[in-house]
Amino acid sequence: MPGGSYSRPPMPDQRQIALPTSDRPPRGWAAIRDRVTAHWRLKAFLSVTLGLLFCVPYFLIGNFPLLPVHHLPLTWLDRAIGFYPYRWVLVYQSVYVPVNAIPWLATERASLLRYARGFVLLSLISFAVFILFPIRAPRPVVAHPTGMYGLLLRYDVSLNSLPSLHAGLLIYTLAFGRRVNADGNSRAVRWLIGAWAGLILYGTLATKEHYAADIITGAVLALCMHAWVWRRIAPFRNDPAKDPPQPPGTRGRLPTVEPLQARF
Repeated sequence: MPGGSYSRPPMPDQRQIALPTSDRPPRGWAAIRDRVTAHWRLKAFLSVTLGLLFCVPYFLIGNFPLLPVHHLPLTWLDRAIGFYPYRWVLVYQSVYVPVNAIPWLATERASLLRYARGFVLLSLISFAVFILFPIRAPRPVVAHPTGMYGLLLRYDVSLNSLPSLHAGLLIYTLAFGRRVNADGNSRAVRWLIGAWAGLILYGTLATKEHYAADIITGAVLALCMHAWVWRRIAPFRNDPAKDPPQPPGTRGRLPTVEPLQARF
């Protein structure tokens, strides 16, 4: 200014700037509600369709084997855990909670379709193994089973053993949840979910619904299917459908920064 010195106005403290209420991202139950309601029609359709496409061949293959049934030798881990069906059946059955709930947390249509493709491929490969090499689970005979364990024996089949889809679908769904909600869970929640998954896998052995080899092969197959359906996406990154397009020849380059010009 003429006849005086220029002083830059003080910059506001960024920590004191509060976003308007309407611009703040939802948190808590509101965030979960928004996730669940996103593409809810597609989620409902996939839940019903994938459930039917899975259950019908699963029970047909398990109840009507076409080839001779085999048994696997028990490993040291199978023997060490023992057989405690009534103590662990509820934990074993709790796998249906994460497998059915986690896909509803996805917010991108492309992510849901990727999940469905991997689910179908994981199931088809497992069904093919069940048909070509049926293996009976190491489940001992229990006289007059009751309660939840009795219900499990009424509907479940013992031939669809290797690979374990109980372990495979659990690992596959948890990997999907980790990807679509990479920053949404605290470390404590992730540890809690991991411990829950570990208990489910332990309960799978304690109820003798599967061999240890079944769990290992099911988990490896699940991780391979997850890696395949997300093979062109960065690890643990959500679908990049919302990313702005890049000009040709600029993919992978660092953005250039224009020099700032002082204005007086």
